[in-house]
Amino acid sequence: MAKRKKKAPAKKAGALKIYFGIATCLIIIVAMIYAISASSPQKQVEKDDQKTIQKIEKYLDSQKKQAPKVNLGETNQTKEQTKLIIPKFDLNLTQKDINKTEQNRTEYSVFDTIKSSETKKDTNQTEQNQTTKISKNKAVQPVLQKPHFTSSKPKLAIIIDDIAYEHQAKEILSLGFKITPSLFPPTSAHPDTPKIANKFDFYMIHLPLEAMFFKKNEPNTLNVGDSAQKIDDRIAFIKKKFSGAIYINNHTGSKFTSNYKSTKMLLESVTNHGMLFVDSLTSNASKVRMLSKEMGYKYVYRDVFIDNDQNVKSALNQIETAVKKAKKNGKAIAIGHPYKSTFEALKIAKNGALKDVELVYLKDIYGLYN
Repeated sequence: MAKRKKKAPAKKAGALKIYFGIATCLIIIVAMIYAISASSPQKQVEKDDQKTIQKIEKYLDSQKKQAPKVNLGETNQTKEQTKLIIPKFDLNLTQKDINKTEQNRTEYSVFDTIKSSETKKDTNQTEQNQTTKISKNKAVQPVLQKPHFTSSKPKLAIIIDDIAYEHQAKEILSLGFKITPSLFPPTSAHPDTPKIANKFDFYMIHLPLEAMFFKKNEPNTLNVGDSAQKIDDRIAFIKKKFSGAIYINNHTGSKFTSNYKSTKMLLESVTNHGMLFVDSLTSNASKVRMLSKEMGYKYVYRDVFIDNDQNVKSALNQIETAVKKAKKNGKAIAIGHPYKSTFEALKIAKNGALKDVELVYLKDIYGLYN
């Protein structure tokens, strides 16, 4: 008898369907995950790109607002200086791009650099103006009036330096002939020199300058290394105290007048204040002659010191030397001091050597010099 085949159990057929369904779900899930993972980064990148672009736009707008405005009157060079330097941004930066960005960041300091440069230029220009005022103010120089001489004799101007007290003024006035007093600027030791100046028909100012070896300096002596401003302030003070003063000569000053830079600043300031300088020539190394030539000024200087030796005989010999120089050159300048021996010698020479010259004030022969 033939055997019948056994039928598969119903449970096994149902299990296969379940497995198939699970596999299908897994495939679908994997496909969805893949689809999501493939599309999501791109969306994120797009969002990041949009945010980055917005930030860059905001940055550019802020930089445009901060950029300096150019006036219509500015030159092309100024406009070029004020152009805003904007670095370029790239989302895919290489090392080369990073280096370029760093360079651009440095270029942002162009505004500070320009401002700093202009400030420094202004400072230098101010200092230069202080030391070159006279080049723009030559019209300030006083106009010399033509003197009226009383004779054809050689002209001799005698200056008495170091005038600080009234008794010295009286000695000069008692001589009875033209003497040019040179007064110290006022100090606590001699505050009345501006009042004393009013006693004379003509006077000049005796400006203390630094000496090589002289130790008894006057207060407010100008020294080598003083700034142009300090020198100018000193001359302005003198001009304020002696409004009628035009002529000025140096007290000591062998070191100061030997310094080119200091002497130049002094001559510029003196002339800028409407005054004229006379070189007492306390040093053979004086730069006053050189600078006067360079700056187009007259060089007026002392020919003879009367009283290096403080005795009557020596002073008389020096007065005779001054007269000889006046005869030779048509003019001469002698400088003395308010010593008793000097006044005595002048009284004696009045009826002696001084008869051969016409005694004049310094202002009368200043114009005779080159």
